[in-house]
Amino acid sequence: MDERLLTAFLTVAETRNVSVAARQLNITQPALSRQLQKLQRHLKVDLLQSHHSGVALTAAGEEFLPVAQKVVDEIRKAEAFARMLATGRFSEITFAAPGTTLIDIVIPFVATLDSSELHSHVIETPLGTSLEQAVNTADLVIMPSAPPKEFASIALVELPVWAYVAPGHPWASRDEIALEELVEDRVVVTTTDFMSRRVLDGAVDVAGLTVPQIIETKSGRVAQALVAAGNGVAVVTEDAYFGLKPAKIVSNGKILSVWLHAGWRADHYAYDDVQALAARLARFAQARYPGLTPGPIDPSAGI
Repeated sequence: MDERLLTAFLTVAETRNVSVAARQLNITQPALSRQLQKLQRHLKVDLLQSHHSGVALTAAGEEFLPVAQKVVDEIRKAEAFARMLATGRFSEITFAAPGTTLIDIVIPFVATLDSSELHSHVIETPLGTSLEQAVNTADLVIMPSAPPKEFASIALVELPVWAYVAPGHPWASRDEIALEELVEDRVVVTTTDFMSRRVLDGAVDVAGLTVPQIIETKSGRVAQALVAAGNGVAVVTEDAYFGLKPAKIVSNGKILSVWLHAGWRADHYAYDDVQALAARLARFAQARYPGLTPGPIDPSAGI
């Protein structure tokens, strides 16, 4: 299997457009078309077909897609392992996390790393993506849920699910808001693609409450923007924007929160290095968000 040809196929499968894929790969469209034709000749099967809006996968293409991705991932891991053997040190890592976690924690952490010692990549992975899928494309996956026991993992930090209000709101000077009070206001939330929404929905169900006035958005930043314009209270885990005031949400005497965990393959070729980096990320996250996490976490916890 030629990694170059498989990458060409994967890029077209993602973009569903040969011209866009060619630009991403920094090659000409005719060159990309030749690569796709060569791959299909080699496999003796059609993977792609013309579509009115670009390119679509054939049934065989849909079946071959995860296989191609796995082969490319394994090739890249082998290359990274070979580089480590050649240099004697772990020199490249890929982080994966959902969008909010990526922006608020992972990217600020990566900015503290010495790029001359460790070259970092970051990719966004949807909340619904399984850890098994994510660790096939990343070395260290940061998710708002505990990984299965077959993966190595470490608890990073406990994050509040914030209730953000505008400065002129009656709750602007409060540190905490009861869930029973919260549901009486207009609540602006993200979709269930975000853990903050799932935590809120679960707490509301357990308490036997309803949310009569609810506005749903696909972005925590948008939710905050709506509240800044005078639309109730935003319930999100991300950092505050637009001058909003934060308060913790209390239900049955407990603060609504989300635990972040870092997970990686138990058979990772640079296990010790990844574990050490995960512990460093935990210290960074706890220093950045010291509110709920009770002291330092044992770096070997969960491993």
